Amino acid sequence: MNDRLRNTLFGFAAALLAGGLVAAFTSLPTFGRQSGAYRALVLESMEPMRHAQQAVAAVTFDYRGFDTLAEEFILFAAVAGGLLLLRRQEDEETREPTDQAPDRAGIEAAPAVLGLGVVMFPFTLLLGIYVVLHGHLTPGGGFQGGVLVATAFYYVYLSGEYGDLLKIKRDHLASHLEAAGAMSYAIIGAIPLLSGYHYMRNLFPLGVSGELLSTGSLPLLNTAVGIEVASAFVLLIAAFLRQVLVIRREKKS
Repeated sequence: MNDRLRNTLFGFAAALLAGGLVAAFTSLPTFGRQSGAYRALVLESMEPMRHAQQAVAAVTFDYRGFDTLAEEFILFAAVAGGLLLLRRQEDEETREPTDQAPDRAGIEAAPAVLGLGVVMFPFTLLLGIYVVLHGHLTPGGGFQGGVLVATAFYYVYLSGEYGDLLKIKRDHLASHLEAAGAMSYAIIGAIPLLSGYHYMRNLFPLGVSGELLSTGSLPLLNTAVGIEVASAFVLLIAAFLRQVLVIRREKKS
């Protein structure tokens, strides 16, 4: 296929896609208006049915909780694929991280960087845990909080050394936590099946609306997702750093 024909096909496809996007955008309701019936249904039922304080958590872990299970395992599969691509190849070898930057050997992090990392690590970690645990009460949840928890561990590397991050994920702890988080979500959803109910039916006490221990299984599902997401991003961060700092192509003699 010559370049002219390729460009012609690309231009036709791009124009078709652009026309479809313009038609879709112009058909959207105006800002602040929504004509669907699900909005009113969710807002009217989430309080009496689940004692939930925000619609996003109710939709994510109840009304469409099975879809969230699929999303969680999509992340699990994506991380597994990323780790597979970043593994050491046959023509690569591993070395000490300091060997790759001999001109910076013995240079320690600046006091300002070290101090900022020491401060940001516990602050970001606690903020991430808070967002996960309060995901059914305030905006946030397992996905957002999990990313914050993983970011906290990235500060360990930025304010220290690569070896400090390895100490956190040694003995495959992060891998086990990621698998445990993904499986916990599936198991919590499957427990009602043992009693003859449908998948992900809530069997836990709803508690008092607005309190931390409320909304039945929503806090447990948020926590499972938070553990899985945080562990997944820690694994990816460590794998990327390992590829950059440790793994190198073998020199051909």
